Amino acid sequence: MSSEKLVMDQGFAPSLAGLGLTRPYKRQGGRRTGLVLLAGGCLGGVLVCAVLMPLVYVTMSDLQLEVTELKNLVTSGSNSASTASSSTEDRENGTAAGGTHRERREADLTPEFGDVYVRWGREQCGENAETIYAGAVGSGWYHHHGGGSDYQCLPLEDVEWGENPVAGNQHGSYMYGAEYEVGTGYFSTDNMESITNPSQYDVPCSVCHVAGRSSHVMIPARLSCPTGWSKEYSGYLMSEKHTHYSNKNFICMDGAPNLRAGSSADQDGALLYLVEAQCGSLPCGPYISGYELTCVVCTK
Repeated sequence: MSSEKLVMDQGFAPSLAGLGLTRPYKRQGGRRTGLVLLAGGCLGGVLVCAVLMPLVYVTMSDLQLEVTELKNLVTSGSNSASTASSSTEDRENGTAAGGTHRERREADLTPEFGDVYVRWGREQCGENAETIYAGAVGSGWYHHHGGGSDYQCLPLEDVEWGENPVAGNQHGSYMYGAEYEVGTGYFSTDNMESITNPSQYDVPCSVCHVAGRSSHVMIPARLSCPTGWSKEYSGYLMSEKHTHYSNKNFICMDGAPNLRAGSSADQDGALLYLVEAQCGSLPCGPYISGYELTCVVCTK
């Protein structure tokens, strides 16, 4: 008998085609390369019947190639399903491919955007915001005609100078520390460490970063934020005194401020006064002359 092995009859080829195997099978009609032997045993003798039929054969090499292709097809489908399932579970469970635990970095859980504002009068930003740095409020001297007109939050640690600082005043612009010019009865004393009168004390500040917010606004004459905005803090509107030469921007001072301990000496410099409404020029009714204006800082 030929070394080729009979592996299937005529009805098997269509089932393989249904699996996506397109290699044609050889029909061995002209060459009688195999026999189907039907044997039967009889009493008293042996009857051998040989039946010749047109058969479909596949050589051993053809068979091996088709089995390999079939295995690849099944394996590919299995891997695709496994990958899809693994990818979904990995995203849900925080695991890497293959089930290995993937440690979530802090950056994965923190929004990539945020907003920065200054909290005037406080050394820390509070639990809802990151304190970038704490400092002291400064600006130009209260009675100079020139200089800067805005208040700055100056850091108290890791102050850095240029490569060639020149000692002594060069009579340019100056930066002075700021003092509260307000007595008792306005600010809460909760954060003043047993001090009741903030007058002449230096003013602290902090620069704050709040994650997941893209904008902030300071609203004068309000203690609450509009719908959809988050309140960072509220307090009183403050600026330079109206009779001083140096005009300053208005800032929102925290309603429960800190004081820099041991800084109560009257050094002047940049000064901070409460801002009072003046009705007539402002609409009377909502605004009352002599009332101190409040303020609130909101983020969204």
